[in-house]
Amino acid sequence: MLKYVKQFCCSLLFICVALGQAVTAHAAEQSSSAASFSAEQAHRAVTLTGFTRPRTRLVLVSEVSARCTDVYADVGDAINEKSAFADLDTTFIKLELQGNRADQRRLKSDVNYYEKESSRYKNLVGGKHAAQSQLDGIIRDLVTARQQMERMRIDEMTLVERLRRHTIKAPAGWRVIEREVEPGEWVTQGQELGVVGDFGTMLVPLALSVREFEALKAMSGIKLFLPDSGVHIPAVIERVSPDFDPDTRKINVDLQIEDSGANLRGGLRTELSLSMADEGGSVVVPESALTRAYEDWFLVLPSGERVRVFVQGRGEKEGTMRIRSAQVKPGDQFLLSPSKSN
Repeated sequence: MLKYVKQFCCSLLFICVALGQAVTAHAAEQSSSAASFSAEQAHRAVTLTGFTRPRTRLVLVSEVSARCTDVYADVGDAINEKSAFADLDTTFIKLELQGNRADQRRLKSDVNYYEKESSRYKNLVGGKHAAQSQLDGIIRDLVTARQQMERMRIDEMTLVERLRRHTIKAPAGWRVIEREVEPGEWVTQGQELGVVGDFGTMLVPLALSVREFEALKAMSGIKLFLPDSGVHIPAVIERVSPDFDPDTRKINVDLQIEDSGANLRGGLRTELSLSMADEGGSVVVPESALTRAYEDWFLVLPSGERVRVFVQGRGEKEGTMRIRSAQVKPGDQFLLSPSKSN
């Protein structure tokens, strides 16, 4: 009887071992065939605020002293097609120009006279009817008159240029930001008369860290959001300072707004959203990949081993979760739906 009992126990033990091996093999086969995914680097949204400003500001300064006679544009107005901002009194400069041209006419008459005299005295000297010294004196007077006439021509060009500068000019289409002169006011040389700006091209200056600047360059298309009007406008990187700001220790970057039809003005608040890699080591996983036991959350490796994780919240994409664990890195493989593979 004891012999039969031992044989029965041995048979039962063999069946249990075989059954356990079959179950393990089946579980391993299911784990290896179950769908898996790669953990992705978690990102966080960083919003930077900047304000619009004209691409270029130009200070208008008088180069001459005179009384202001006309101002053609007020604050907010566009400079006219003639590029004129203001006119200064030209009375005295025109009188100087008239006197110069009168002197030129007199010198031209002298030059003609000396040319005729020198030609006549050359014949007289050749015929021994006049002294050579008389011819030399006439030629000297002719050369002097010609030099004086050339000098008067240079003075005329100087006066014409000074006359031109009695009109204070600015690029056509630019808008007046500041106006510091009124008709009838005496203007001195070097006095600031106004400020104009190129509002046809708007910039948004930003101060970025190195990581923020790299994230900006990686963007396929830059969009700025105007919270006050609720619209998005495209922009491009216009210029980057090769130096850094010693106060902020950041890189100064100017974004140029490409939508010229947005009718923008200076001082509008804009927001730029950057997607930055999370520095805390967080990753994003599908919500279906998480399993819970008591108060703990786990991911399951393709081998069936569980990895404990800390759930931080929902990810940027729908159906994803942000998790953190010292044993989980971007690119690691886990089961997509471990509950279905059991």
